[in-house]
Amino acid sequence: MILGWPDRWTRLARRAADGDARAFTALYRRLHPVVHGYVARRIAIPSDAEDLVARVFQRMLEHLRRFDPARASVRGWVLGIARNAVIDHLRTRKQHTALDEVAELVLLCDAPLLPDEADERVVALRGQVAELPVITREMIALHFADGLSYREIGEVCGASEAAVKQRMARALRELRERLANKATEKGAAAHAI
Repeated sequence: MILGWPDRWTRLARRAADGDARAFTALYRRLHPVVHGYVARRIAIPSDAEDLVARVFQRMLEHLRRFDPARASVRGWVLGIARNAVIDHLRTRKQHTALDEVAELVLLCDAPLLPDEADERVVALRGQVAELPVITREMIALHFADGLSYREIGEVCGASEAAVKQRMARALRELRERLANKATEKGAAAHAI
């Protein structure tokens, strides 16, 4: 039987928890780009982001024995550690940072767009996303920017996979409707002129 990466990550985590330095190194190499991307998209100052990434892996190493594959995937568990580190960092700095740039969500628009129209849609979409609840914005960022599955998002945010699916479906439907309404309003205004 060929194991998929999630299974291999679990095996590596177990071996690393037992003191296997090579297993930890392999796990670190696979998880570093994921953790770094997650943190860097949320922390504006690169040196702070690097410090947080290091702190995430330090916490991971300290708590590897507590990792339970029945509760979360390795990736979801480590991104949960990263999420907590980012929240702690922002609280201590008392600064706010926007969640991810969500230009990828322009793909939600079915019709092909001219470049100027695409730019307008991105601006409109960002404005609509900014009006969503914080947890929903976080879930959207985790899915579209970080590439996490609904299950992994649930692991990071402390929600069930079903709850994440429901929240995401509702949010994406609402975003599509809002953008369609704005386009209709814009078209009607242009016709009236």
